[in-house]
Amino acid sequence: MHFKPTIKNNLFLFAFVCLNMNTIIAQVDSIQFYKKKIIELTSSSNFSENNITYIDFLNELSYRLRYTELDSMESLSKKALQLSKNFNYKKGELEALTNFSAFHLYGGNTVKAIEYGNLVLETAEISNFPQNKMKVHNQLGQAYFIKQDYPLTYSHFLNAISLSEKYHDDSYKFRMNMNLGTMFNLLQDYDEAMVFYTKAFKISETLKDAEMNAMVSSNLGYLYTQKEDFKKAKTLLLKSIAYFEKAKINQWLAFSHTTLGQLNLKLNNYNEAIVNYDKALLLHKSLNDIKGRADINYGLAKANFGLGKSVEAEEFVNESKILYESFKLNSGLERVNRLLYQIKKNQKKVSESLAYLELAENLANNINKEKNIRYLILQNAKLNIEKEKENLAIKNRLAIAQQRKYVKWSLAALFTSFVIVLIILNSNKREKLLNKKLENQAIVLKENQKNLSNINRNQDRLFSIVGHDLRGPIISLKELLTLYIEDPDGKMYFEKFAPQLREDLEQVQFTMDNLLHWGKTQMMGSSMRLERIPISDEIENILHFFSKEIKKKYIEIDNQIIDNHFAFADLDQFNVIFRNLISNAIKFTPNEGEITITSKIKDASLLIEISDTGVGMSELTISKLFKDTEHISTAGTNLEKGTGLGLRLVKEMIVKNNGEIFVKSKINKGSHFIIELPLPTI
Repeated sequence: MHFKPTIKNNLFLFAFVCLNMNTIIAQVDSIQFYKKKIIELTSSSNFSENNITYIDFLNELSYRLRYTELDSMESLSKKALQLSKNFNYKKGELEALTNFSAFHLYGGNTVKAIEYGNLVLETAEISNFPQNKMKVHNQLGQAYFIKQDYPLTYSHFLNAISLSEKYHDDSYKFRMNMNLGTMFNLLQDYDEAMVFYTKAFKISETLKDAEMNAMVSSNLGYLYTQKEDFKKAKTLLLKSIAYFEKAKINQWLAFSHTTLGQLNLKLNNYNEAIVNYDKALLLHKSLNDIKGRADINYGLAKANFGLGKSVEAEEFVNESKILYESFKLNSGLERVNRLLYQIKKNQKKVSESLAYLELAENLANNINKEKNIRYLILQNAKLNIEKEKENLAIKNRLAIAQQRKYVKWSLAALFTSFVIVLIILNSNKREKLLNKKLENQAIVLKENQKNLSNINRNQDRLFSIVGHDLRGPIISLKELLTLYIEDPDGKMYFEKFAPQLREDLEQVQFTMDNLLHWGKTQMMGSSMRLERIPISDEIENILHFFSKEIKKKYIEIDNQIIDNHFAFADLDQFNVIFRNLISNAIKFTPNEGEITITSKIKDASLLIEISDTGVGMSELTISKLFKDTEHISTAGTNLEKGTGLGLRLVKEMIVKNNGEIFVKSKINKGSHFIIELPLPTI
């Protein structure tokens, strides 16, 4: 079944066509785009027709075929509708029904177009799809215009504008203002058309869209021509023509040249008028715009008559008359007959000229009657719309008044509740204060208990160190001295064990120093004196202090401390930190091992790193090194003794000096300690 739009439909739809798609080129491009997308989708191995994207592509392609392939548009819409129903895809179903409305609109069946459009608007779910709803109102507006039901045309276009404003769709708001402007333009109500074209122009300026701007400029150029403001009209038309030529938008370019021809005709610039009309006529060879060709032929007839070329003028005017008669456009026929009257009068053919004059006058009377009726109908429509708005405003005011009443009652109830709550709060206030006091006392007791537990734990650790690590060497010294004094061979035993005893006593001294420093760190308010420390000198002194142990184990020391590096810390605590770390490195490094000490500056900190090739530690041991709850004491590679206190002391002192310590170690690979301390400020 093939559909051919009626001539009447072509006349009126062309006025709105370019407002729905920007250009014929864009239309063709979009058709090819969606055809390609559908082919790609259906060619995939896992393709299924129950696919939302596929249904959307079918609907989009269907809508874009409304100007060129109505049969294909119908079949695609049917398929999209069936798939949408099977898949319960409401958006696809409403889009397909909207396309059926467009199909009948462009096929010439305005009754069916209105039927499908109203079916979509009556569906509750349409409110979820504002773009589709705007499209339906636009199509219904066009359908009612063809049926010459101008109030409903006006109402549907206004509804579309209202939706575009609600959903901030400036593009569609532009489109609808252009449609309303075009409606009044076709009805020759140029002042009303100017209102809507001006709104459209402001939107195009806001969006900075050159194509929109050119379109509305072309229409405004036409209106200014009718109002005989030729300077403004010419400026706007030349601007539009420049854009349409570059963008190759032939429909609008032809319309702009036709309007410029009309402008020159009004100024009696007949040759300029003919140039523009000829350009428009050439462009119309690729367009299906009968009214446009009729207007051009009439304009050429007027221009040739103005130049005294009656024969050429009569040829053009007769061609124009045939076209106007094909769709019974009275306003065009009135102008044609009036021009034929002038031509025949100029040819001295009195009877023929009077016959044309009579036709022109009759048509003019009919046009005036139609115009007056239209004016009254439209005014009535405007009044009804304004009345509806006023009624809606009254309803809104009543609703607001009712809401205010509810608010007053709610406030009264709230106030009563507030008083009751105050009474309850007041009665509970004392209880809360008492509970708060008890809570604070519980916190103090808990803190005291925690401090007491720490004291007990530290006391146990102190007794353990004193009882084990310090008592043993002192008892050995006592026994050896007793043997030296009381036994004749005591001197010999004393000299034999004296070196070992000396080492034990040095360890006792080292342990005692750590205990004293650890005790200071546990005291509240222990003082610190931060100063600029030349680390090279201090590390060298510490290495000298341990020189005997280093030589005894044949350990190689690689001291890479840089001379001009300084730390900002307490000097005593600095020495305790590195004496313990270097002592541990010596203790756990085997004979002929190596210890490396380096320094470097990173950001605003000084990094001192101590690495050894000793026995190393496991991840579990590393995790316990600095914990208060753990007590780790490990013998060195030559069975050197330790208290397990040194690294805890190191950690506490580093933190107090605003520093950090990091440890890396692997079993039998050695340990690597990184100490980060602040740099002194300049």
